[in-house]
Amino acid sequence: MDFRDISPYPDQEVNAQIKKLINNKLFFQQLAKFLFPISSKLLPGFFEIFIRGKFKTSFQFADTVKEFQSSLAPYVKKMIDKTTDGFTFSGEENLSSDASIYIGNHRDIALDAAFLNYLLYEQKKETLRIAIGDNLLDGSFAEILMRLNKSFVVHRDIHGIKETLKRLTKLSTYIDHSLFNDNESIWIAQKEGRANDGNDFSDVAVLKMLYLCKRKELSFCEWIKKINFIPVSISYEYDPLDVTKARGWDHHEEMSLEEINESVLQELATGLFRDKGRVHLHICDPIEYDGDDIEELSRLIEQEILANYKIWPTSHIAAKALSNTDPSIDFFDENKIKLLQESKFLNRFNGLEENVRKECLETYVRPMINGKKARGDL
Repeated sequence: MDFRDISPYPDQEVNAQIKKLINNKLFFQQLAKFLFPISSKLLPGFFEIFIRGKFKTSFQFADTVKEFQSSLAPYVKKMIDKTTDGFTFSGEENLSSDASIYIGNHRDIALDAAFLNYLLYEQKKETLRIAIGDNLLDGSFAEILMRLNKSFVVHRDIHGIKETLKRLTKLSTYIDHSLFNDNESIWIAQKEGRANDGNDFSDVAVLKMLYLCKRKELSFCEWIKKINFIPVSISYEYDPLDVTKARGWDHHEEMSLEEINESVLQELATGLFRDKGRVHLHICDPIEYDGDDIEELSRLIEQEILANYKIWPTSHIAAKALSNTDPSIDFFDENKIKLLQESKFLNRFNGLEENVRKECLETYVRPMINGKKARGDL
């Protein structure tokens, strides 16, 4: 089967794609706007030339995906140093040398898998192939960057039963081929789209898609024994897009496709370049399951992700603020709240409509509630 339309770029295409980026003026205009928002207005063109020179020096001689990612790693580290108050991880003993499916919660367009890939790179392990929605792939520089970084395409909003089955079967076959022919691990979200409301719930449709290409060859039990599922739970102290997510995307109905793509790109950049506070990534124990109930397996994965989600003081602050009007939210820990941090966190929601402010706070509280339920504490 020909996977070229959904797969990452093979090594032989890497340098040509990098040259496309080097010659893409819009790419450097956007980077200048994101990295130097004020200065680039005062000195138009200067920072574009500066960034292009740095990019060319770093990447122009990369001929393979591994070389591209090695050149990218220092910039990922710089992003972590500049936009977080520390990146920590746990469960690294569960990182597998065998091709596995890392199935995680999804909070940020690009960063969830990027943090895991950076950890793998630092641990001298092979990085993974990353599932991304086709809404991010419009032939622009964002698509080139993502496919250079081992991203593959998950089609969304497919119309018609036959077309849906065809595309999902191809995706399922590609993932199976990655695992058992290419010996490449996969990162995929536990459900389609980000958990914009803070609920890191799994969708059984993801597992059904993964099993699709083998359903006529193997029973579900037999297939599960072949697959190494490793749940991954990532948490950000601050979500740079918390207000955007609380407001929702109803306004997209009035926007052109070009405007929507620009909006998605803006969100991608906001996640990358804005403050995230502390970030923690937990690699859960591989799933051991002998049953034949696909929904039960989905629940097990969800439970691992929820139970191992790192709770930050921001969640306790949000719970305390909500408890003023909802006495049932009484599970915050005052000892985890510092006055300065409480003020800083709540100030980010000043001036918002009350319903948006409430949704922002609830988004930070829901992982506490879900984690307690997953651990049997609530």
